[in-house]
Amino acid sequence: MIIKLGEAVQSMERVINILRDGSIIAMPTDTVYGLAVDGTDEKATERLFDIKKRAQKPFTFFLPKSEIKKLAIITKRKIIDFFIPGPLTVILKKKPEVSLPFIGDKIGIRIPQHNFVLQLLSLYQKPLAVTSANKGGEPPLVSPYDILEHFTEVEMVIDGGMLYSSPSTVVDLTKTPPLVMRKGAVAIMALEKVYGRMVSLKPTLKFNVLFVCSGNTCRSPMAEGIFKTLISPKYCEARSAGTVAMSGLQTAHYARQVVKEYGGSIDRQRSIYLDQELIDWADVILVMEYKHYESVLEISPEAVVKTFLLREYRRKTKYNEVPDPVGQDLGAYQQAAAKMYPTLRRLAKDVEARFRETR
Repeated sequence: MIIKLGEAVQSMERVINILRDGSIIAMPTDTVYGLAVDGTDEKATERLFDIKKRAQKPFTFFLPKSEIKKLAIITKRKIIDFFIPGPLTVILKKKPEVSLPFIGDKIGIRIPQHNFVLQLLSLYQKPLAVTSANKGGEPPLVSPYDILEHFTEVEMVIDGGMLYSSPSTVVDLTKTPPLVMRKGAVAIMALEKVYGRMVSLKPTLKFNVLFVCSGNTCRSPMAEGIFKTLISPKYCEARSAGTVAMSGLQTAHYARQVVKEYGGSIDRQRSIYLDQELIDWADVILVMEYKHYESVLEISPEAVVKTFLLREYRRKTKYNEVPDPVGQDLGAYQQAAAKMYPTLRRLAKDVEARFRETR
């Protein structure tokens, strides 16, 4: 059964009765659709494991923010206060006296910034066990009709439209520094800004770096090529793009020559145009001039937290740009690379530091 979001809001008692009966609902959140059951009902939770076709990996619990302290020991409170409600899942130590099906010493908690979900949580008064609407290892389903087709066991699908967002970011707050278990809608740099220092990343993740200039034939590919000589690919992926680039152009001859002087190669690289997909992919964006900074934010204003002039990264200087060497001699390209190199070296150290063991 599919019902529209407005109808579900007006028929909240109907939704609540389905959950009380041990049935499964699919509902929209501020990121993707979730499959939800009563988190205190062991049989309902088992059914959720069965339809997900995955090992008994603990589900995330949705509950009112005021109830978190009843289930878990709160740490790193600044992160919780700033990002919740919102697209962040936090892992906390469960209080010893709390008993929930299939939950060990830790509990994952999330409160979406979504009016329907917030209203449901305030009325239901028990935690919901929730997982994304997909089979194990597959991407989340974006359409309520696809959910009903793939999950015939779901009693009710609440139609909130097509949802294409990234899933929530998952961060383990029992670790110091906090450990990012899954990258998602909350940027790593946003977490770090609130926490006050760098967080750590799960070893299976990578930190994505994007360099941006105008044509993507000189400065940004040089930065990418030199940076790759300083960092192991097991920690990081690096790309570059241009705000006015013509896709498919070869990098400048002098740019290729300079990168070789640093031990790298961009011989096979071709220019690409900066777009929303690349911005979303990046964990940090380093631009050459202030006009590039403005171009990034015109496409994606929320990228402000992770976008920096390259020469201002982790520095107190302002408007310290990398001049464009296009049309000049080899010396101009070498000077541009020399201006970038200290930051690239610092960035490589910072990326590797995020993969150190946590306590």
